[in-house]
Amino acid sequence: MASPEISIEQHRRTRVHELGRGLMSRKAIYLDLRFWIRLRDAARYDKSGPEKDLLSALRSAVASGKAFCPITDSTFLEMFKQTDPESRLATADLIDELSLGVTLIPFDMRIGTEIAHHMHSTRAPDMVDPLRELVWSKLHYVMGFTDPVLPAYDQQTNQAIQKAFFDDMWDSATLVQMTQVLGEQFVDADPLHFVETAARLNEEILRHSDSVKSMQMTYRHELIGVLDLYVSLVASIVAHSLPPEAEPLPTEGTAERAEVDRQCLALLVEAFDTEAGKLALRTLHINTTLYAAHRWDTGQSLKANDLFDFHHACAAIAYCDAFFTEKPLRTLVCRSDIRLDKQFGCFVTSDFTESIAYVERLSGNDC
Repeated sequence: MASPEISIEQHRRTRVHELGRGLMSRKAIYLDLRFWIRLRDAARYDKSGPEKDLLSALRSAVASGKAFCPITDSTFLEMFKQTDPESRLATADLIDELSLGVTLIPFDMRIGTEIAHHMHSTRAPDMVDPLRELVWSKLHYVMGFTDPVLPAYDQQTNQAIQKAFFDDMWDSATLVQMTQVLGEQFVDADPLHFVETAARLNEEILRHSDSVKSMQMTYRHELIGVLDLYVSLVASIVAHSLPPEAEPLPTEGTAERAEVDRQCLALLVEAFDTEAGKLALRTLHINTTLYAAHRWDTGQSLKANDLFDFHHACAAIAYCDAFFTEKPLRTLVCRSDIRLDKQFGCFVTSDFTESIAYVERLSGNDC
């Protein structure tokens, strides 16, 4: 109430920046669900083995300020595939401990942030914050930001309540609490529509199977298709950066707006012709590369689980220092003609011994 001039959006940005700056000194280690489950079992049953050794190393690295293990919206949803409530809660408890309560912002929000950051940085590179400071959030907001609205109160009071609610959730909400509240309602849910998306993509792959002749052509085809989903966002970013006397953005559905969208699509496509553009628009680049590789190399149908894997890779490779995952995905992202791990400087392994060695080097100040 003492700061009515600070909106909930401004307050949220301040806390996000604060979190991002506080994490810069730690290595981000991304674990896929297989690793989380095996580490959870090591914690529950206290059996000796590589899982217990890795868990011990990670706990030491997190406690000493060397590392943290963030999750994403995909990890959160995949966690609910565990139908046993006790196992699910045990997984959530371990995530609370090793993640420091940190998640990446959701997939689509990361793409939007990257596009906005790229557009602004091309105009005023000295005026933008490091991208890695802008993508972290807390577990309560793993699926995105929502604010309570109480119709009985005026706008100023609602804003004060929203900021207070945000701070309370940001500072104290845990994944265990969220899991207990949600119960079984997410167990059979598909909020990211991966089942539907996989079916649609398989139809498109079959329909265009004769139209692509190389991996590069497949990448380009996939890229243009996905970029078309974000041209309106680019148009709105450009419109906000124009001087007040400029014409407003044309209405959706008009010929004028179609021309603006066409120019925005060309602008995005052009960015991917450069290495700098691919690094800036990293989530789209990584996701497109994985889709294209799967489509070109395997000829196999996509499954919903493949989309989870792709989302994990997008998060880990783009924003984390290490990615511990399953062997097929490691093989794909590290393949000699793709080398996403090298492009983004992310250590990728599926081997527990290699994982332990990596984490122990952190604690020994050798990495």
